[in-house]
Amino acid sequence: MFVDICRLRIGPQDLPTSTTLLVVSLLAYLALAIVLSLLQMPVIKSLLAAGLDTLLFAALSYFLLWARLLANRWVQTCTALAGSGVVLQLIALPFMIWQTRLGPENSMAIVPTAFMMALLFWNLVVVGHILRHALSTTMGAGAVLATVYMFISMSIIRILFFTGT
Repeated sequence: MFVDICRLRIGPQDLPTSTTLLVVSLLAYLALAIVLSLLQMPVIKSLLAAGLDTLLFAALSYFLLWARLLANRWVQTCTALAGSGVVLQLIALPFMIWQTRLGPENSMAIVPTAFMMALLFWNLVVVGHILRHALSTTMGAGAVLATVYMFISMSIIRILFFTGT
């Protein structure tokens, strides 16, 4: 089902409203986020950054749904975000490893970087798709919300974990 969400074939409403599936999806997302962040930072920072990332998308999705009086859709929405995130992280993993092994000075790093940029764009489309269904809005509005969410999330992570302070 998560692959079909990533292919924009189904929406979060097609997932079961299951707290068990939500918890498993969140734990899988968190575990993969830790693995991916370990490629860029030390263990403690990786644990904190991955935990914060997971908490941010869960909290921001709840806030958006709550603001539209649709909080009852949160379990399915958060499950869809986490599950589709797992699929996209699994696709990203070999490219991040490739990128890391090449290093920033290698001119061939442009190849995995291009793939990562494409995946980032596709992630925005998938999150926009999920939010459009969850919030009963248009794809354009969902894409804008996805972009705002991604900007907020990446800014917070960058400020907390990638600055010299």
